[in-house]
Amino acid sequence: MNILWIVSSLLLGTSVLIICGNLWIVFGGLVKKSEKFVSVIPVVGGLIGVVGILILPIQGARHFWWVPPIVDLGCGLMLVAFLAEMFKDMIRRKKH
Repeated sequence: MNILWIVSSLLLGTSVLIICGNLWIVFGGLVKKSEKFVSVIPVVGGLIGVVGILILPIQGARHFWWVPPIVDLGCGLMLVAFLAEMFKDMIRRKKH
């Protein structure tokens, strides 16, 4: 049981650092009026957070597996943007 605490704590801690880094990049770009927001590791923070929550030895914690991908702008917003682009491409192909 203790190994689960150690591994999940390491995963969740790493996830928090990556998610905070992604937030820093986005909000720093907004302050500097930059047009380019580039995450060095876009999806990793959300995925590591999901794994950390799934192995967390707390009853009911698994119900919150969806929080890290949504909080991680490099994961949640990137997925939304990807799906929007796919949808736009489908519409363009049907018009031609």
